[in-house]
Amino acid sequence: MTSNAKMMLQGLVSLAVVAASAGAHAQNLETPGTPAAEAAAAPAASGPSGFGDGGQFVLSIENLFGYNWEHESQGNATGSSQTYSVLGNAGGAGAYPYDWPRLGFDYFVTKSISAGAAVAFTRNTSGNASTNAFEVAPRLGYGMVLGPLLAVWPRVGLTYVNATNLSYGAISLDLTAVILASQHLVVTVAPVVNIGIFGSSGSGASALATKFTTLGAQFGLALPF
Repeated sequence: MTSNAKMMLQGLVSLAVVAASAGAHAQNLETPGTPAAEAAAAPAASGPSGFGDGGQFVLSIENLFGYNWEHESQGNATGSSQTYSVLGNAGGAGAYPYDWPRLGFDYFVTKSISAGAAVAFTRNTSGNASTNAFEVAPRLGYGMVLGPLLAVWPRVGLTYVNATNLSYGAISLDLTAVILASQHLVVTVAPVVNIGIFGSSGSGASALATKFTTLGAQFGLALPF
């Protein structure tokens, strides 16, 4: 056999070996149960990765500090006032009623669309008398990321407050800006308006129609999961 024929035969054998190896490798990738196939079939990590993704739960500590202007109507009397507050309002259940520090619970049922509520409780004691009050605020929201450090999360809902011989409610709107400190920690800055639509103070025949309307800005923290 000439040297050229030997070189051609060796080339054909080498090509056959390479082709057989490639076929075996491809079969391993396609055969269920093999490590290569399992690695190729492994799905990408699931779950929310960014603010406002579907399935994300957000726990908020709201109204930690801020500014509020309040207008109150009680029977034929009206009045207004304003306050700056940090971690609450010393005026108690009847002062700036929609803006106590409270816990918020929101869930993104699909991308950007959230449903949730905020709740608060307060107890005032003076001598032998005490007043318990609670607040509940169901709401819907729309969260949208604008950049690596900023998102917006406007929400609308109803806020209801009930205390001893006192109850009132409002349509609530906040235009929350979300500062994305990390994946699981954000700072919220929210211009807030609560438009009083119903309420009463006192009991029986002496009860007076009472409405509270507030306008202000509130700061808080939130933990997205």
